Amino acid sequence: MNVFKNKQWGSYRHLELVENEEAKPRTEHCYANCLVKGDLSTLSWLYGPLNVRKDKEFINISYASLNFRDVMLATGKITSDDVLDRIQQQCVFGFEFSGTTKDGRKIMGMGPTGAMATHYDADKTLLWDVPDNWNLDEAASVPLVYYTVYLAFFRTIQIEKGKSILIHAGSGGVGLAAIQVALSYGLEVYTTVGSEEKKQYLLTRFPSLKPQHIGNSRDTSFERMICVRTKGKGVDYVLNSLSADKLQASIRCLGMNGTFLEIGKFDIMNKTKIDMGHFAKRVNFKAVFFDDLPVESEELKLIHDLVETDIKAGIIKPLKVNVFEAAEIEQAFRFMGSGKHIGKVLLKMRNQPNDVESIPIKMLPRVYCNPNETFVLVGGLGGFGLELADWLILRGCRKLIMSSGRGVTNAYQASRIKVWKSYGVDVRVTTVDVTTLKGCEQLLNDAEKIGPVGGIFNLAVALRDGIFDNQTTQTFIESLAPKADATKYLDELSRKLCPALKHFVIFSSVSCGRGNAGQSNYGMGNSIMERICEKRQMAGLPAKAIQWGAIGDVGLLANLQENNMDMEISGTLPQRLNSCLEVLDNLLTNDEPIVASMVVAEKRFDDVKKGNIIEAIMNIMAIRDRKQISMEASLSKLGMDSLMGVEIQQILERDYDIALSSQELRSLTLGQLEKLVNAKNSGESGDGKAVNGHLPIGIEMLLTNFGDEKTSHETILRMNEAPASDTKALIFTGLEGMTNDALANLASKIKYPTYALQLGNCVERQTLDEIVESVSNDVLKLFSGNEKFVLIGYSFGSLLAIKFASLLESKGKSGNIVIVDGSPKFLSEIATQLLPADFTDEHIQGIIILSCIKLLFRESSQEITKKVFSKSTTQERLEEFLENAATRSEYSIDYGRKMITGLMNRIKISLNAEQLSFPVLKSSPMTFVKASESAVTGLGEDYGLKKYVDGDIQTSEVIGDHLSILSSSELIDIINSTL
Repeated sequence: MNVFKNKQWGSYRHLELVENEEAKPRTEHCYANCLVKGDLSTLSWLYGPLNVRKDKEFINISYASLNFRDVMLATGKITSDDVLDRIQQQCVFGFEFSGTTKDGRKIMGMGPTGAMATHYDADKTLLWDVPDNWNLDEAASVPLVYYTVYLAFFRTIQIEKGKSILIHAGSGGVGLAAIQVALSYGLEVYTTVGSEEKKQYLLTRFPSLKPQHIGNSRDTSFERMICVRTKGKGVDYVLNSLSADKLQASIRCLGMNGTFLEIGKFDIMNKTKIDMGHFAKRVNFKAVFFDDLPVESEELKLIHDLVETDIKAGIIKPLKVNVFEAAEIEQAFRFMGSGKHIGKVLLKMRNQPNDVESIPIKMLPRVYCNPNETFVLVGGLGGFGLELADWLILRGCRKLIMSSGRGVTNAYQASRIKVWKSYGVDVRVTTVDVTTLKGCEQLLNDAEKIGPVGGIFNLAVALRDGIFDNQTTQTFIESLAPKADATKYLDELSRKLCPALKHFVIFSSVSCGRGNAGQSNYGMGNSIMERICEKRQMAGLPAKAIQWGAIGDVGLLANLQENNMDMEISGTLPQRLNSCLEVLDNLLTNDEPIVASMVVAEKRFDDVKKGNIIEAIMNIMAIRDRKQISMEASLSKLGMDSLMGVEIQQILERDYDIALSSQELRSLTLGQLEKLVNAKNSGESGDGKAVNGHLPIGIEMLLTNFGDEKTSHETILRMNEAPASDTKALIFTGLEGMTNDALANLASKIKYPTYALQLGNCVERQTLDEIVESVSNDVLKLFSGNEKFVLIGYSFGSLLAIKFASLLESKGKSGNIVIVDGSPKFLSEIATQLLPADFTDEHIQGIIILSCIKLLFRESSQEITKKVFSKSTTQERLEEFLENAATRSEYSIDYGRKMITGLMNRIKISLNAEQLSFPVLKSSPMTFVKASESAVTGLGEDYGLKKYVDGDIQTSEVIGDHLSILSSSELIDIINSTL
């Protein structure tokens, strides 16, 4: 279409909207938010709501503190629904800060939400002056943690000098504050930490703290510490933040008349049960939190005064801080989520206390409404109108007038208005005729009486569709009236009646620019509105025309399309309403008078995405060099924790339409994941076989990882928190002889108490019978009562499961045995294909080391291989490999040496497994579960297991390979049904 404008010919075209995200110092209020819950890579700084409030002075924040609750909110692990309404939830991160007032006074404080920002509006009840000898970064470490401690110690209870207390997570923020206060008030302190480094830090910071009073927060061994150190008496108080079995152990640490102070919410929200037998000691249970108390409450004021007194007395001291620049917000959240920090994690917002500007940050646009101004919605009771009204209210609108020719006509409209009024919004509905000059004048006059008009939105529409030959003057008049005529009148009148107007917005359609058969009158009406907006902008007045494509959830199209979401309208596919609201900020803040949002019908996968999933995962897992990782390493081996897993799942589902469970994700290698994404992009089915293909024979298909060195000394390791039962399950691990993430996930789904047998203490044993003899006392002790047994033998563990099932039968025990993708015949075949006929220990060691190099190193694997195998003896090769691996692995050299020794012996056992003597099980039913994709063929339906059982075997096949089978929900269902 040719257009003559500004004395020259041209055309209207749709061009991509350029978003400017330049990092620069900011004077505006900006706050942090996670755009996609669960995806930390979407953490961003947004234009804040305080910018529309010119009637108050705000605090300039210098440092904003992170708390673990921020991380849990960002990852979607918890919600704030219990304490915040929908309006407050627009800005949820940040509870404490330090900064300066306009007159230069240095203060620190906290609030219910929104303190992770450049400015803050805090209540005086929650503010303190910063002592002259404190820096502002130190000050930001104090408010929330000490407030929590003083609430626990002096309001929830009244601590007494000489009493004893167990403080969990002593190197964390609350832990450090609690130890500081407890020691200052004469309590005997016991605490727990997660590492030796944290223990040494506590001993340095608190010289009076006894080394033997510091336990491990990673397991329940602290219970034994308390029992020994208190000579069985127990402690008077427990300040608890641990959960599950560690929560129960903490309760058992209480002495007579002891008090349990719970500062975590996990077990409270999950309604964790406790043993009523604890009340025989007359113990007390108290919850310590204050986010449900109103800021003006007397309780909060009393705690504020106690904290202020002890700041002046020098009892309260700042904590150790870890400072990140504001632009490093994602890294700060990841660091906090890793749990490796000591003290507090802070975001630095300003270089100097009195700086007006923040440090450089990228800021995304955000639209807010002045609560004193009125917003007018013409056609506001339609589908899109109701959602737009709700959006404006969440952005601060408190005065709303909605125009509709018929008024409120259904219960849904009435219910929405009722909800908005409960928020304190003045909502009024009018039926004035906006197609006339008089009606528009009345509408704006009524709006101005409520408050200055800040925004006018015209969403009205009257469709009179028909091919041009069937159109009449009347159909054009009726179609143009609510659009062209109403917009013309609103434009003319608002120039005189609405001096405070900031938004003049009309909703147009993509059919205006692209055309749509049968809608010539509708297109003309939209075009007239757009021309009015262009003239307004040239006159320096607010103006915005938004061309929408098809809207799928509400409105006219939704009533027509029913379930056909692929209906094509004017070259576009239906756009979800949530998507429309998400782009409104960018559309309304752009300088162009005419903008558009649509989903183009020609959907194609973007080839740019191919391969980028690896970069996204590297970013999430803080891996900077791709050379450091192997494409054959699973995500669990690379150190993916639960928070990282949530993020990766979000990206796969959002960007690639791939839905994976947590278990499935943990078992996938990077190479498999990349193939899965590429298969999806290219339109392939993307099923398991397309990704995995035929499995290669290699030790990596048997070896997952070397387990957790910290717990490797435990022969029997508790794996889940199932309640006590008359049945116990014992998992026999794979070739590595250690538990791993996949087994832990499996155990967490088993409904009975589940344990794992680890072989870390018998790596020197060279035969299967020697291993059995070495660990038999531990296994028999586990089943020393009248419990039924369920033995789950995975891979190499199948050999031990058969042996111990026979041993337990001989002791008069009864139970079941479940074999998961393993058998003597299976292991013999695998080992035979791994090794040459004339193999030696040198061959076995070489295979293990080569596989480990492949897992730990990628592009540099050839270089490392050459370096290792240039050594002349097996011992020299082992030491060379271990020294290089120490730079890429979490394990110590001694532990690596130990594990490789154990692997060598178990590979030799596997080679001759089919020739070993196994007793026939008489009374223990066997269930065999095999993977659908196997590297070995010709093993038979039951992999040769029938000869070890005097009875039938229940055999099932589960989709997956030798590694991914452990993550299968089918396997969990089979195990639980067997039990």
